[in-house]
Amino acid sequence: MNMRSILRSVPLFLCLALQVPQSLGAQSSGEFKNLQKSIVEMQMEMQEYQDELQEQFAGQRQLVEQAKIRVDEITEINRQLQVKVEELETRQRLDEEKILKLQKAGAETQFEELSGIISALILAQLGDSEGFEEKLLDLLNEGSNLPADQLILLLAESHKRRGALEESLGFYGLLISDHPSSIFLDRSIFEASELLGQLDQKDQQLALLESLSEGEGDYAEKARGRLKSLSN
Repeated sequence: MNMRSILRSVPLFLCLALQVPQSLGAQSSGEFKNLQKSIVEMQMEMQEYQDELQEQFAGQRQLVEQAKIRVDEITEINRQLQVKVEELETRQRLDEEKILKLQKAGAETQFEELSGIISALILAQLGDSEGFEEKLLDLLNEGSNLPADQLILLLAESHKRRGALEESLGFYGLLISDHPSSIFLDRSIFEASELLGQLDQKDQQLALLESLSEGEGDYAEKARGRLKSLSN
């Protein structure tokens, strides 16, 4: 018999118990009172026990409800995490596709630039200086991945070799102004000073040589030697 059946049978038992003394007229009134007191105490204890059980049942129901709420919260968190994971996977896939496209485009660009520089060198070997310079200018103006200071230096040297001194001076000046951290800076300053001397611009030549002579390195030493020869 379960607890609910026991609790349901308690009132019936108590009613019967209260009626028993009426049929036992031979018993004394004192015994009747003691029995009645015992029955009342039993009823009170059973009521307290029933209240405790109800409180326990209520507490268990509350725990079940809290657990259900927590399960729902965890389910929702898992769903949100799954959505984020899917978004990250999609973003990663798109990024990988972009990288592959960039790599392909970069490889094609590098191949075109390599082809351009090879073509320019072939023209230089064949003595076509103007064709060589045109190829270099195309690479420079298109924003080639090749070092811009090197392209400018090649243009300056090529113009100087074919006697276009002013154009050569312009490219040396471009390297000096736009690429002050270039490893070819000192060389460009010295070569520009030499061209200024040939173009009879002595004051500017001396200014460049004096600024270069204050530094260190081979071209600083050359500048000091050139200043010494010019002062004699």
